Amino acid sequence: MKIRELVNAHVRDLAPYVPGKPVDELERELGIESSIKLASNESPLGPSRRVIEAIFAAAEDLNRYPDDSCFRLRAQLAKALGVGGDALCFAGGSDGILELLVKCFLAPGDEAVFAWPSFAMYPIATLGSGAKPVQVPLDAELRVDVDALLAAVGPRTRIAFLANPNNPTGTSIGAAAIFPTAWRPCASERRWSCCARSRRRTRSRGCASATPSRTPS
Repeated sequence: MKIRELVNAHVRDLAPYVPGKPVDELERELGIESSIKLASNESPLGPSRRVIEAIFAAAEDLNRYPDDSCFRLRAQLAKALGVGGDALCFAGGSDGILELLVKCFLAPGDEAVFAWPSFAMYPIATLGSGAKPVQVPLDAELRVDVDALLAAVGPRTRIAFLANPNNPTGTSIGAAAIFPTAWRPCASERRWSCCARSRRRTRSRGCASATPSRTPS
């Protein structure tokens, strides 16, 4: 038996994420130099001198495991954002956050709803958990259609992903387009919905409501 046959089917059938080409690879391919890459959220300006100094300073402690709780960063961000420290989640980039979410909330047979086209990792993370991605087309202006997202929520929906500004179109919708829309209570005890009625997390009839007005995503 081949190792591939032992891999879970929903993982085995995943199409790998295709990242943007590194600058040096593109220059070799096209025979050019000094190109400026504007994709992949990369800046051609490079990191600031303060960042470089901080990296070198941290290198002196590479013999130690880092602080997984991000104690100092958590405290400073919580103060700056006006939220509790437990409202913040840290990981190795947005991919790490997505992996945490799907591990916590998605199981085979569940669904995740998101606009499309959008961040390429939404369907990959969803399929990797054995769940079904439900893609909702953008509107005529290439913006997220919140009402269409709501209409796509079904009894198996566990997560709704929303990139704002959207990736890759760069279009955005304001908070007024999201939070005044009631994410209506669900019929299932396992489904969580978001509702712009209270800043405090509540649970009633199997649904949760929360509006973290300044909580980063």
